[in-house]
Amino acid sequence: MALKHGKSVAAQRRDFLSVQEQHQPVLVVVFLRGGADGLTLAPPHGDDAYHRARPTLAVSRADLHDLDGYIGLNKSMAGLMPLWENGHLALHHGVGSADETRSHFAAQDLMEHGGRIAGGWLARFLRSGSRQIGPLSSVAIGTTMPESLRGAPGGVVVQSVQEFTVGSDEVQSIGRLRKLYEVAEGPLGEAGRSTLDAISRLRRLRSEPGPAAPEPYPDSQLGRGMREISRLIHAEVGLVASTIDAVGSGLGWDTHFIQSQTIGDLMEDLAGSIRSFVADLGAHADRTRIVVMTEFGRRVSENSSFGTDHGSGSLMLTVGKELPGGAGIFKHFEGLSSDNLLGPGDVPVGKDYRHVLSDLLETVDSGYEVERVFPSLTQA
Repeated sequence: MALKHGKSVAAQRRDFLSVQEQHQPVLVVVFLRGGADGLTLAPPHGDDAYHRARPTLAVSRADLHDLDGYIGLNKSMAGLMPLWENGHLALHHGVGSADETRSHFAAQDLMEHGGRIAGGWLARFLRSGSRQIGPLSSVAIGTTMPESLRGAPGGVVVQSVQEFTVGSDEVQSIGRLRKLYEVAEGPLGEAGRSTLDAISRLRRLRSEPGPAAPEPYPDSQLGRGMREISRLIHAEVGLVASTIDAVGSGLGWDTHFIQSQTIGDLMEDLAGSIRSFVADLGAHADRTRIVVMTEFGRRVSENSSFGTDHGSGSLMLTVGKELPGGAGIFKHFEGLSSDNLLGPGDVPVGKDYRHVLSDLLETVDSGYEVERVFPSLTQA
């Protein structure tokens, strides 16, 4: 992909709060903390070397949905098959970062910063684009601000819409403030009115539970969080980007031990949450993009504890209508025989994860400046 120079918007931007835009594209980032094993989520069942390297952990052909004769989708991820069949799912296999530490914390920081640079890549996207930024443009579902949103204008962290307030939430106070901002001109007036509109929408959202989701969400941290993101999108509060972690229980995706007994529930939760989320969005699904990413993959060979150790290249998923490059499988490694592997036996990083992100970001805001978001990214 040739890097595109988005139109300069520096002279036009009003930093921080501005008038919210409705019915605009939304990006949802799902991070699989712990280093997910892409070779189990989307097994390369057509590669004999895969089966030799994993005598107990290789996913049998009976336990997957074949996609192209070489790559399949684990049956525990079957919730994503309707998206695949509708052309709304892309699998990017053999992607990752330049991390060589195999440390969860270092690899996550590098990936969420978008390189060896201060601040988060998602925060820079919000600042560098042509989209107008409101008080609820970026929302992280959780308890801490992810590094990807570090430095984001107006970024907030919540676990549910019920705990969401913007400034004073009293009806009388809002009325008095609205009278003041109705006569205020320029950016200050616009920012004030935008914030008050967001408060009003959130008040309605908290007081009205809304209709039940067409497909029940998993009763999990991820499922409940995706439900909250859907509510924000439906409420038209000006959301541009949201993030949520998928960690499951215990060690999450860090499957060093008896992987087959732990990863199945994680995959079902991930696929079920995304499937319910897309169904819940209804007409809003057409303007929503989802990316699923993890800090690194797992080694090709299973270890003596019937698990897999930290590796390199892994899997990214993108979900949405009219994905860049289209839906399908994008495989960035030649095969899993030993002469094709990296170092001690890892899937090599055949594509920088930032290229996948930069292409997807263009579908959210075609005017963003890729050089400001990923300044060290080279052409593909």
